[in-house]
Amino acid sequence: MNYLDCAQYDCCHNKAGCCCLDGINVRHTGPGDAVCGSYRNSEGYGNVATDNQPASPETDIHCDDKGCRHLEGRCCCADH
Repeated sequence: MNYLDCAQYDCCHNKAGCCCLDGINVRHTGPGDAVCGSYRNSEGYGNVATDNQPASPETDIHCDDKGCRHLEGRCCCADH
């Protein structure tokens, strides 16, 4: 698992900088750029995702950036 400190505080999965999901998907969008494919704006979802799920700073990260040095298979091996 990876240590994830998320700064997308408007995401419905974010609870105090931790993600309530067991795993997230990261999409490569260009040279040096990637976005969280699991991001959902809380305006449309409210706090439904975070109300019943415990938040954890550790989560699995699945990525499609074949050029990233931290990629092993489809999993991120970066510690943070």
